[in-house]
Amino acid sequence: MGLANGAEQLETLLTEAVKQEIPPHTFRDQILTAEHQGREARRVKTALRLSSLPTGLTLADFDFAFQPAIERSRIDTLATGAFIRAHEIVLIQGPPGVGKTHLAVGLGVKVKAVEHGFSAQFYRFDELKLALKGDAHLPPARLRRRKYLNSSLRSSTNSGSSR
Repeated sequence: MGLANGAEQLETLLTEAVKQEIPPHTFRDQILTAEHQGREARRVKTALRLSSLPTGLTLADFDFAFQPAIERSRIDTLATGAFIRAHEIVLIQGPPGVGKTHLAVGLGVKVKAVEHGFSAQFYRFDELKLALKGDAHLPPARLRRRKYLNSSLRSSTNSGSSR
C-alpha cells in the first residue's frame, strides 16, 4: 500500500495493540495516523527548506517582554493566516534590533506550509531589490512565474521594515 511511515512504526504499534487488545479497526487507524504524521512532517521539512526562511526564529521564542509595544494578541491573530486569505499585506517596521526579522520569520514558519498550507519565501530587502532589478526587462507574463512573486507570504527585511 506504500505506507512507508506506517511500516517503520508497525512493530511498535503491533506490540502495543497486542498488549492492550486493541481492535483491528483501531489498529488500522493508528497505522494510518502514523503514515499521515510522517508524510506531514516530510512536507513541512521540504516546505521549510524551499522557503529559505532562517532557522531557529519562531513565535514561541520571541521575547514579547523585551518589546512591550508589540501586542502579542495582534501577532497571534496574524499567525492564523487570515491576512493571506483576505489578500492583505502586513508591514512590520521599526528601528534595528527590535525583532522585525524574528517576527517575520516566526510568522512565516507558523503561517506558511508548516501549519496552514501556504507557501512562503524569505528575502532580505537588498536581495529582493537585486532580483527585481535583474528581471525589470521581463514582460509581465514571465514575471508572474518568478519565485518572489508566487509566494503566498513574502518576507523581505532590512533594518527598516519587514513584509
